[in-house]
Amino acid sequence: MRHPPLISSSGKNPFYRTKRRDYVLPFLAAALVLVGSFRLVSFADLSDADNVSKFQISFGFIALGYLLSWHFAKRLIWLMLLVSLVARIAVSPIESGDTLNRRLWDSRIFAAEHNPYELAPSDERLEAYRDANWEGLTDRDKTSSYLPGMLWFYSAMDTLGDPSKWMKSVLIVADLLLCLLFALRFGADRATLYAWNPLVIYLVGGLGVDAPIYLLPLVGGYLIWDFWIDQKGGVSVISASGGIGSAIGQMVCVSALLMGIGVSMNLIALPILLWVVWHVLRRSGIRAGLVTLVFGLSPLVLSLMWASISLNLDLSSVIPPEFQLSDRGVSLIPGILSFLFPSSLSHGLWYLTLLGLGALLMIHRCESIERFSSFYLIWMIALATAVFPWTILLLAIVGVGHGNYVFRIGSLSYFAYFSVYRVLGDTGSWEVPWTVQALVWIPLLLAALHYTIGSRHRDGFYVHHF
Repeated sequence: MRHPPLISSSGKNPFYRTKRRDYVLPFLAAALVLVGSFRLVSFADLSDADNVSKFQISFGFIALGYLLSWHFAKRLIWLMLLVSLVARIAVSPIESGDTLNRRLWDSRIFAAEHNPYELAPSDERLEAYRDANWEGLTDRDKTSSYLPGMLWFYSAMDTLGDPSKWMKSVLIVADLLLCLLFALRFGADRATLYAWNPLVIYLVGGLGVDAPIYLLPLVGGYLIWDFWIDQKGGVSVISASGGIGSAIGQMVCVSALLMGIGVSMNLIALPILLWVVWHVLRRSGIRAGLVTLVFGLSPLVLSLMWASISLNLDLSSVIPPEFQLSDRGVSLIPGILSFLFPSSLSHGLWYLTLLGLGALLMIHRCESIERFSSFYLIWMIALATAVFPWTILLLAIVGVGHGNYVFRIGSLSYFAYFSVYRVLGDTGSWEVPWTVQALVWIPLLLAALHYTIGSRHRDGFYVHHF
């Protein structure tokens, strides 16, 4: 029996105002994000210990807006993009961080036909290239250790002029394209998890961290797989539709190629690509697997071959920074072990080996790329000897579309890291005390536990059976 709609005493549907209410929280969230972003610039100089608390208050405005944006309306893409753009422009006057300064330095000396993999910035032969940005360089006695794919990108930017003047603009554009990509696939409500994320706004728009450069192809490849393969029935549809030469098979190759471009700039994402190759090989045969392998690994292999031949690159030197020793990163498992057993294993290679073994096990057991990527990235963060703020941004690959709380909470809890500047101002030495590390790790671990328990439900969002 059908019931008539509920009518108020005034004769009108009492729920007609619901759509209007849908706009209240998004616009309030937008206002808080913008207020916090504009306020953040005034207290961005964290070398002054007095600015640290004011910086955290400014972050609190953005964080509160970010929390409210979790109830965003799916259709408000224009508001999501507009606020994302204005917030990033608002924080762009902040002085660039160590990472961007080092990338720009290396691209400049490389354009002058010097080898950044052999000459450290402090080398006397490079003294003529020291300018006003010289003071912003850290680790001046160390040669470059990042992948040549990233050097390629910055070298291409250097051919267009002095990138120090407009590099942040390029990063902001790439970041906005990433926001749009998330919105077109999942809607504006999910895209705000990245677009209005306070950590993303500060790192990309303020410090000039180049995470969007490798996240854009990685996310593009992941979304192609998620939409054309995972949502259509899994890898088995490749054989059913005519093999690797079919339309779906070609989309697999495009997905692998995009992921490969991202991997050529950030080696941490390599196991995600290997998961794709293994499952194509396992479900669709050797030919399909080999073709996918060639498309996926060609950007990384070609860039490493070029660097090893032309720049005499020692491949053992391009270990991801997350598994190198650094005073400026925090760590979970390595930090606990070094606290309990000061003479325990401290070399990142041991933890990198454990990460590889765990990734191989998860590649075999996880049937969903989202499930594998989530567990792998959480395991990587737990084992890393130096977790930096931009390391958390890798979780956006899976954290946006599936809305897991590891990415949401990690983006908020990691801001406790910036309070270390107060300690630095008092002691004169860089050290992350255990209280700050607890504020970073405990919320993230609780979120990871929530995800782990929730992903075990058979009727949940995370488990696929093909």
